Amino acid sequence: MGEEFSRWELMRAAVLSDDGRLRVEEIPLPPLDDGDMLLRTLYCGLCGSDLYKIRNRSVPSGTVLGHEVVGVVERCPPQYEGSFPPGTLVTVSNHVPCGSCGHCARGRISSCEKFRRTSFEPGGFAEWIRVPSTHLPDGVVKVPDGLPEIHALLAEPFGCCIRAAMRWGVRAGQRIMVIGLGPMGIMMSMVLSSSGAWVMGVETLEERRRRALEKGCKEVCDPKEVDPFGPFEGVVLTACNRETLALALRCVEPGGWIGLFAGPSKGEIVEMAVQRLYKDEVDLIPSYSTGPEEMRVAISMMKEGTLDPDGVVSHLLPIEDIELAVEMAEARVGLKTALGF
Repeated sequence: MGEEFSRWELMRAAVLSDDGRLRVEEIPLPPLDDGDMLLRTLYCGLCGSDLYKIRNRSVPSGTVLGHEVVGVVERCPPQYEGSFPPGTLVTVSNHVPCGSCGHCARGRISSCEKFRRTSFEPGGFAEWIRVPSTHLPDGVVKVPDGLPEIHALLAEPFGCCIRAAMRWGVRAGQRIMVIGLGPMGIMMSMVLSSSGAWVMGVETLEERRRRALEKGCKEVCDPKEVDPFGPFEGVVLTACNRETLALALRCVEPGGWIGLFAGPSKGEIVEMAVQRLYKDEVDLIPSYSTGPEEMRVAISMMKEGTLDPDGVVSHLLPIEDIELAVEMAEARVGLKTALGF
């Protein structure tokens, strides 16, 4: 792949330190095999799952986080250069399903063995990314002309929302409540609304309620004020704890569904009234992650204007300010922050 990209060259990356902070260091470029692609990172979004891993120390020190990326192809294996010549703007799926196993056949791509063992390296908060041969060509998504780079990095989180809506069987006319209007809650509301659903958003912060009204919600309210609006055929949890789950169970109608779009904190045991699920036949349906096909749908919807991503990335900071980005996210300032190189 070129001697100039040897394993001894250094690049900037935000590395998780022993004290749980992200620090920008110079680390070696990942070594490239002949079948790998090399990507120059432009931007990477900070995701709630990154915060979870930092907060709960669920990944080891030395890890480079980040998976919402947009970048430029620097090197590509010869057999794919026709599709991805150097200079092509792309986004990449962090995990890629095999498409042929029993899990994939049922639409459960996140349970696919290949999905679980594949990822790009070292992570999105690095100046250069190795896209392994296992990702090519399907895991690389070309960004169409005219779509801003800062919107293209949203293909991954929008893809998660699109896959979830498919798993939940969302259809036009459904009344759906979304609990939590952070970045993913607002993006989920946008996807649900684009499917023709009537969406109610629940959030404690007034500023986020206001933004949600601009981005697809028909009504918004504080969690203490939901009762007059229910019941709902579907309730989506973008934050999972005892309080939000109890609220979902209270507001979902018999025969409805609860969409689990987030998990509890590490080690937290969440109690729930299983008898309510049983007697009222309420479905509890989790949805985790996305694959490249949903990301392609997200790119098309943004390009066509079905999804309007303006304002979802509320802050753009240089990679050197990644600790500030983490502090802002933890303090719930704005919506999504992207880090640039």
